[in-house]
Amino acid sequence: MGRGALRHLFIINRHAGKKESWKTISSQLDALRAPNLSVRYTSCRGDATAIAREFVGQSDEFARIYACGGDGTLNEVIRGVYDLKNCAVAPVPIGSGNDFIRSFPFEREDFLNIKSLIGGEILEVDLLRCGEHISCNSVTIGYDCAVAKNVEKFKRLRLITSSFAYKLSIFYCLINGRKHLFKIITDGREIKNDGTYLLSVCAKGKYYGGGIKCSPKADNSDGYIDFMCVKTVGVLKFVSLLPTFVKGGHIDNPRFDFVEHKKCRTVEYISERETEIGVDGEIIPVRRAKIEVLPKAVIIIVPNKMSGSV
Repeated sequence: MGRGALRHLFIINRHAGKKESWKTISSQLDALRAPNLSVRYTSCRGDATAIAREFVGQSDEFARIYACGGDGTLNEVIRGVYDLKNCAVAPVPIGSGNDFIRSFPFEREDFLNIKSLIGGEILEVDLLRCGEHISCNSVTIGYDCAVAKNVEKFKRLRLITSSFAYKLSIFYCLINGRKHLFKIITDGREIKNDGTYLLSVCAKGKYYGGGIKCSPKADNSDGYIDFMCVKTVGVLKFVSLLPTFVKGGHIDNPRFDFVEHKKCRTVEYISERETEIGVDGEIIPVRRAKIEVLPKAVIIIVPNKMSGSV
């Protein structure tokens, strides 16, 4: 289906990642000079969604859409076409995080090789739905959302890079963003907790936060949500175990008895006060959120190193 595709559209976010990183993609496209290849640039949030859907809707012929940016750009493209059957989406990771691709057995450079992607293989993968929002990687609540909100504050400081702003926010929120009160229901059953939560994650991908292996047992095509919740613990305990958590060693680990992990099909978060959830990094205010899995909902293109022509 996808190998003989006649239409290729590259959607490029020129503001993603390091300054002018998009030019590495543009130069490859110029060299190809293919008549069946189109390029569009985004100018604002939501552009990629509209551009992708419009392009696919122009013809019944199978289309390949290349999301050139970070995980946010990829999410926008998928939101535009996941319910259409005549297209596939390729992540082209020129953003700063690029966590989605880390769950596949390829290097980042493989996804940056345009010839390899144009002739790439296709896979059906699951998505998560939270109300009107779609996630291809993870939905989070608690500490992670507090970190994401405060990153923007630290980025406004002079001489602070995006990477350093993220690290600053992590440690700032250890003091000010560790205790979150909400109810969790998985597959219709409430999880018992007499205290507060540090965080919870509903995942399809293994990684988030720029390479943190929060869900090492996640499988993007198994039809289940990989669910995890972490009860609030003291700062010193959390910091001492953080390196293990970052590497994915917290699941089924007796040292992490405050972590609960399971596979399920639905998760509900209920809060008495307005809180935030993160859908692939986009922060959304909610009081109640239900996450469900959409099995094999989108076709993803992965590199084929033996392929090279349009």
